[in-house]
Amino acid sequence: MKLREYIATTAWSYATFQVLCLTEEEKRDAFYADCPYISGKLYQHIQEFTDHNGELKECKSQVGTISDEELIAFCNARCAVYLLHLNGMNCLRTEFNDRKDENDWLRPFVQSMLVWEEHRARGKIGLPDLLPSGLEALRHSYFMNLVMNGAQDPYYEWQKAVEK
Repeated sequence: MKLREYIATTAWSYATFQVLCLTEEEKRDAFYADCPYISGKLYQHIQEFTDHNGELKECKSQVGTISDEELIAFCNARCAVYLLHLNGMNCLRTEFNDRKDENDWLRPFVQSMLVWEEHRARGKIGLPDLLPSGLEALRHSYFMNLVMNGAQDPYYEWQKAVEK
């Protein structure tokens, strides 16, 4: 359970910063390229997010005036650290029998956290939501609950719940 919790919170932290620095070009090369709920455009509003993200706020208060490019670079650096941790913990999942070769839950979970964080970020600064309904947002947060609560196959259980 500790490994699961660490993976879940690390994926969520990664998603928090990834949506803020992701460009449309970078999105085209990602495994979630076809997801319409991840825009690749929030970086255009990076200054607005400094009041809504503790690490960005602290960075800006320490540096003072900081450019968009520097904030985006900071977000990219945080993403790299979180992704390094996430990949390392993903390797350990095999030892704990928490990994399947086909239909594994981790990639869909990361995508779901990106969708959830895009939704949350847009709400914080008043941008229109990309999700068709508030219920869709809850579905993505439910995936987090399944992972954190140790569901044997969180992706399968999430898919079943989303279909209902």
